[in-house]
Amino acid sequence: MEAYKRKLTKKTFDNLSDAKKLLIIQTATHEFASQGFDHANINTIAEKAGISVGSLYKYFESKQDLFLMTIHQGTEVLTNTLQSIIPADKPFAEKCRDLIQAIQKTSREQQQLIQLYSELTSVGNSDLVKQLSYEIESISASMYSELIKEGQRKGEIRADLDPAMMAFLMDNLFISLQFSYSSEYYLQRFKIFLGDDIDDKDAFVLDQTVRFLTSALKN
Repeated sequence: MEAYKRKLTKKTFDNLSDAKKLLIIQTATHEFASQGFDHANINTIAEKAGISVGSLYKYFESKQDLFLMTIHQGTEVLTNTLQSIIPADKPFAEKCRDLIQAIQKTSREQQQLIQLYSELTSVGNSDLVKQLSYEIESISASMYSELIKEGQRKGEIRADLDPAMMAFLMDNLFISLQFSYSSEYYLQRFKIFLGDDIDDKDAFVLDQTVRFLTSALKN
C-alpha cells in the first residue's frame, strides 16, 4: 500500500504558515463537501482562500491531491479519536459509550468532514475510490476489530463471533449515527423514527445504543 503513503503536498505548501495551510484546507473541504469532487471548482477554492490558481498548483500537483489532503485531515481526526479510546483499560461497554459520545460531539463540530465523507460514494474515479477507501476505512476496520478481539479475550464478548464482521457492523451503526447528527436528510430521518426532539436527547441515544451493542455481543 505504499502508493497511498506518498506525499500529497509540495515543499512550497510546507513553507506556508499554519494559519494559511489551515485556511486552504478548510476552504477546499467546504467546496468538496458541498459540490463533490467532480463539480468542485479550483478557481473558487483559490479565490476564497485568497490565493491565485497558479499558487494553488504550486502547493498541490493536482485537484485530486488537494482532495486527498482534505480527506487525510479528516482521517487524522478519526485516528486521534480512536487512539484515545480503543487502547484504554476499560470494559467494552465503557469504550462503546466513549465512542458514541465522541461521535455525537465530532459529528456536530466537524459537519463538513462528515458531509465530505458522504460525498465519496459519488466519486466516479475507481482508482481514487480505492485510495480513499484504504485511507479511511482501514483505520476503523483494524481498531474496531481489535476492540472486539480484546473483548473476547476478556470474556466480555462471545467467542463465536467473527471480529472482522462485528467491526464492519459496528462501523455501519456508527456511520449512521454520524450522518444523523451532521446531515439534514439523516437528521429528518432520525426525527421520523424517534421524534422531533431526538437531537436534544443525546443521553437517551447513548444509553440505548450501548445497550444494543452490549446485549448483541455479550458472552
